[in-house]
Amino acid sequence: GQVAVQPGQVAVSPYAQVAPMQDIGTLLTSIMPLIMMIMVFMMLKPMLAGMAEAAKS
Repeated sequence: GQVAVQPGQVAVSPYAQVAPMQDIGTLLTSIMPLIMMIMVFMMLKPMLAGMAEAAKS
């Protein structure tokens, strides 16, 4: 039983070092769609304004 515990402990220590990187990755993954939407909105805004002007005239 004790022999089975040691590999588990060894597997935990590299994961503890990798965890912060995974947190950053998760953060980027969650923020990315928001950034994409903002960028698309910024690009569409002038087009929508132009279409609104065209609709008025």
